[in-house]
Amino acid sequence: MSASSIYAETGIPVYVHKLKQMPCGLLLCFALLSNFFETSGHDRQRLLEVATLVVVAVAWFTKANTTSGFLLGFPASKPLNAFFLLGVVGSLRAFAPAFAFIEISIFFLLYLFALMIAEEIRQGGSAVALRLIQIVAFICALHSIHFCVAYASGFALGIPLDSGDFTMGFSNVRFFNHTQTPILPLMVLLCCVTPRNSRLRWLWWLLTAYWWMAIFATTGRGTLVGMIGGGIAVAVLCRRFAIPYIKAAMLTALLGLLAYFILLVAIPTLTGGTAFGAFASAVERTAADPASNRFVLWRRAIELILQHPWIGVGPMHYAHHAGDLHTGAHPHDWIMQITSEWGIPAFLCLCGTLMYGFYALLRAGRRLDAGDAVNQGICSALIAGGATILTDGLVSGLFVMPQSQLAVVLYLGCAIGWCRAQAGGGQVVAPPDPIRRAGISTLVAAAAVCLVTVVWPDISARYNDQPMRPGLEALNTGINWPRLWHAGFF
Repeated sequence: MSASSIYAETGIPVYVHKLKQMPCGLLLCFALLSNFFETSGHDRQRLLEVATLVVVAVAWFTKANTTSGFLLGFPASKPLNAFFLLGVVGSLRAFAPAFAFIEISIFFLLYLFALMIAEEIRQGGSAVALRLIQIVAFICALHSIHFCVAYASGFALGIPLDSGDFTMGFSNVRFFNHTQTPILPLMVLLCCVTPRNSRLRWLWWLLTAYWWMAIFATTGRGTLVGMIGGGIAVAVLCRRFAIPYIKAAMLTALLGLLAYFILLVAIPTLTGGTAFGAFASAVERTAADPASNRFVLWRRAIELILQHPWIGVGPMHYAHHAGDLHTGAHPHDWIMQITSEWGIPAFLCLCGTLMYGFYALLRAGRRLDAGDAVNQGICSALIAGGATILTDGLVSGLFVMPQSQLAVVLYLGCAIGWCRAQAGGGQVVAPPDPIRRAGISTLVAAAAVCLVTVVWPDISARYNDQPMRPGLEALNTGINWPRLWHAGFF
């Protein structure tokens, strides 16, 4: 497949037809768009994520014939199903089972969401995957307008920029960085595969350079380390086929660095203003505390693992056992988080699923023709993206924040769907028998009901940023550390 064959289809009728092929993908785009422009931050982003997942659960019943088989019919489904089952067992013994079950429900419905998007990509092929990534990139471009307005206004009024000008709509600058991590490798893909004669090519390069600049300006060290890890992984696993992708990543990173020094250092300095000091502060922070106080969190996670090795303390319950640390509600490490909350067996099951996923990507890549530049680029981006997400997750909480969770769904949907599209008919799985399908339907309905039941009493308060209810205040006992909500409410 050539890049020109994908980008040659133009015109509104063709574009609308492509959009009709991915209703679940468009639902994800709508959720990402809404959260990017939701100015009150984390809690409203969580509410919109929950609402989206409830819609996903309802929509699943119209697609159960195609999606049910994928839940049960592949080797990777067995360890993943065991992972969720072990989470349920651990939740029954947790301090607050309702909150443990809500984390399981969120993870399960996010996975279901990714499978539904993957099925749309399987049916439409690489063109649908690239179209979906394009739409998300347009959304990111719209969000970048926030910075452009802030930059122009600050320049005119003599007001220096700060990191918040890059992260409007997010309660914490790191929540924005978490969202950047799954999306940046896909932006690099658009730079890599878009033909030179396409009018969109310049937009993708400028946008990706800005995305890099935002990482430098907000000192998103986890994302930078993740991208380095992703680059190493794709270079080792894809070798010469990864060269175009790696070149695009390096060039956009250099452009972002150049933009940082021109826009945020040189121009403010030459006009009598103050240079943006992100690099200096990042060096100072790294020298003073390379792990940014994570050793304390990791030490507590290890203590919990040793005390509860088999079923953990319960999903979402690290916050309950680490409130006295007054430094974080999760370990900022996905391995520590899963192992301490879900238990060692559940962690091993999840590792089995991840290993199968990377094997499937490599196997699909080996079947590609050497001259298929588009699919070679997609394969490189998906391998780099997976490694980037897992590497950043070792030092951050991107798997627990609402907007970054949805961004990970984008990656998973593209990765699973592309692998199945490359496999062709061999990946088609017959739907399960009526009894097993009824069981899956019950699980989907139970997950949606759990979300609504737990979240419903707090919808108004969380939307309007009001104090917690007395019942929740009693549960917190004065130590409020967030996992579900921004201000605590464990």
